[in-house]
Amino acid sequence: MLNDSEIAQIVGAEERQALGYLGEGSQIQKNRATLIDYYNQKPFGDEVDGLSKIVTSDVSDVVETMLPQLLEIFTQSKYTAKFTATEEQYKDEAEVKTVFSNWVFNEQNSGVLTLHNMFKDALLQYTGCVKVTWDDSEELKADQFKGLSEIELFKLQSDPNFKIKKIQESDDGVDVEGEWINKTGKVCIENVPPDELLVARRARDFIDPPFIGQRTPRTRSELIQMGFKKKVVQSLSKDEDPGNEVKIARNWDLEENYEENPTNDRSKDVIWLGEYYIKMDADEDGISELWQVFYANGKVLEKNRVESHPFCVAVPIPIPHRAIGTCPADQVADLQLLKSTLVRQMLNNIYSTNFNRVVANERVDLDDLLTPRPGGVVRVEGNGPIGDSVYPLQTVSQVPGILQGIDYTDTMREIRTGVTRYSQGVDTEALNKTAEAYAGQRNSSQSRVNMIARIFADTAVKRIFEKIVELASKYQAEPMQIQVHGRPLNIDPTQWRYKTHCHVNVGIGTGERREKIANLSYFIGEMKALIEMGLPIVDSKKLYNAYDKLVTEVGLKETSLYFNDPEIPQEQLIAEIERLTRENQAIKQQMQNPLAEAEAIKQEATTQREIAKIREKAMVDQAKLIQDQMQHDDQIALELTKIEADTNKNVTGSLI
Repeated sequence: MLNDSEIAQIVGAEERQALGYLGEGSQIQKNRATLIDYYNQKPFGDEVDGLSKIVTSDVSDVVETMLPQLLEIFTQSKYTAKFTATEEQYKDEAEVKTVFSNWVFNEQNSGVLTLHNMFKDALLQYTGCVKVTWDDSEELKADQFKGLSEIELFKLQSDPNFKIKKIQESDDGVDVEGEWINKTGKVCIENVPPDELLVARRARDFIDPPFIGQRTPRTRSELIQMGFKKKVVQSLSKDEDPGNEVKIARNWDLEENYEENPTNDRSKDVIWLGEYYIKMDADEDGISELWQVFYANGKVLEKNRVESHPFCVAVPIPIPHRAIGTCPADQVADLQLLKSTLVRQMLNNIYSTNFNRVVANERVDLDDLLTPRPGGVVRVEGNGPIGDSVYPLQTVSQVPGILQGIDYTDTMREIRTGVTRYSQGVDTEALNKTAEAYAGQRNSSQSRVNMIARIFADTAVKRIFEKIVELASKYQAEPMQIQVHGRPLNIDPTQWRYKTHCHVNVGIGTGERREKIANLSYFIGEMKALIEMGLPIVDSKKLYNAYDKLVTEVGLKETSLYFNDPEIPQEQLIAEIERLTRENQAIKQQMQNPLAEAEAIKQEATTQREIAKIREKAMVDQAKLIQDQMQHDDQIALELTKIEADTNKNVTGSLI
């Protein structure tokens, strides 16, 4: 078995050779810093005083136009990702995984913001990365009590969730200061800055690279809170800022050295921590295994054998047979430089036209000549001809030709990225173009965005949800209850362990929303016609499913607010009672004679009998649901009892 010193040498060598390492001359980091400067419309560095210094916004326009379209694709549906059973018997498991994973992603973590940051990083800086881990760290909340009695103090001391820091006698009793300890594990999803992500240069993808990891600045206090030994952390020397070009560009409006420790407090010293996942033959059996290694100051702080790494990486435009491809921002960076140069030259030409250079002799008053004023006078001494003293140098207007060049750069940008002036809403002549031409341009642009979305879905978002379920099944120790759309739902992730009966679908409904709504509306009309004809190929549940999909495509998420599910007895009971009540009221309004009145009384009695039958059926269905739930709870209790007997550990909910 390799010792820590030998492992540190292997990890150090991989770190220095990794793509993205902040060592000498990292080309990808330079490119990222340049793209951020272009996004922020920073000067190019070749500006001349007195001439135009404008910088166009092509990089920003492309990124900010694609971003909302991508987010809409992943967030417009009820679920960001949906698990589908491989066999019919695992359908319930797939539905529970779908609800749970989306709850974790959107409720426990900021799902929309996570996707926004990942997509923006990818569009602008080649890669967008999310790390999915299991967080079982303790949450501490300070609290204090005053005037406690001996009994109250004993109860507080006996509480395992309260850690006493200070006890002091007082006139009213005992004063206590301490911390409440809350240790509840959960799935943690966080964005990783692109400049902190390292991957082996020889890696062909981010799924199974020989080396991948995150190198990030941490304080001594943070390292101790992460669980590293205090003595080891205190022995580490603080690191100097390696000169991160990307971080400087990202925080261009902040002063430098903003991450350094301005005090003498050693707990705030910055130390660069590497969390690396490396394939190496640590046990010297001739076969490389995947290891998680925490590495700082050339030392191994901790190492663990693992099955996979936690990074989910999105690359918008992959290049085959290499991990990092390219991005839309990189595709238009040179066009932003070209367009900015053309616009500058056009403005300089306009300045020269409006303020011509002149030839003047000693008779001209230079103060008048050099002070341009609308309608101003330039004085000339003597009585000779003025033309002999002042002569304008003609400037030829280059504006028409330059405008053609600018239009050419816009066309090239549209061809490269698919972001057109139509999708940006800036074409003033759009109303004069044919609908077919507009639709063609729109579809071409949408196809490019859809392709990037599908790549994001398969390479990153899908892996996020797979890891959510995987981590919960491994580390969630007991069943849990969550609130979904205001309703409690019992979930037991321990039942999923070692099961792979489902696969994930991501980016549901990535097509044009209006087209989908139109198609669904057409299908609903056809289904209604088939039901009226009495054909058995359509029933109320299938019609409800169509309405459920229509509600989702419209942008709403609660179908139950608008339509009743035919498989839920309570909802059907309410709808049936309302229907019968309306029929009864209509008959009453049509009463014109005693015979009609008698018919109305008869109809009302019939209505009441039907309502009673419906209620009786609903009560039977409800009793059956309660019985099924009790049987399900008993089954869970038996499973938990078996787990407790096998592991010899106390399991909440068991029968023992």
